[in-house]
Amino acid sequence: MGTLAWPLERNHIRRDIRNNSFGYVREGGQKAHQGWDLAATLGTPCYAIADGVIESRATHAEFGKHILLRFEHGGQTLYAAYCHLSFMLVERTEPVQRGQRIGYTGDTGNARSPHGEDQHLHFEIRTVPHPGRGLGGRIDPATLYGRAPIGWTFFEGHGQKVPTSGATGLKIRGVNVRERIE
Repeated sequence: MGTLAWPLERNHIRRDIRNNSFGYVREGGQKAHQGWDLAATLGTPCYAIADGVIESRATHAEFGKHILLRFEHGGQTLYAAYCHLSFMLVERTEPVQRGQRIGYTGDTGNARSPHGEDQHLHFEIRTVPHPGRGLGGRIDPATLYGRAPIGWTFFEGHGQKVPTSGATGLKIRGVNVRERIE
């Protein structure tokens, strides 16, 4: 069983709120959240989490422009859904490699109104391609990644060279990135 890549270079649950992760009911509603909302400004690159094939790319009223990646993990066929995209860089039935750029985050579907800290990639792991409403046919991504990125951020370079020094280096207030990126 290979290690999965993360869908973004910077992976963190939106606003660090547990309700933006799998299975939690949000904003006084009754519908459990079907995946993770990973904080991402418009135009953030999205990456294939594993080698696989693009099962579909479509536009849906709630998910907006979205890509469904079929992949094998732990002897099981699973599907990674990347939702609310602005651009999709892959075609249906196209094979992709782990870490390959497949699209860019956006504000499509029911993510048209969020601004600032509420912009995000809605990310799901499914056991069937099109499970319908509810949690059936979906699993918590934390079961594959070990835990949800709440209270911490996971950085993944996806083969990109990330500068860590000099005038063009990566700077995050209060964090010595050189010591944190592995």
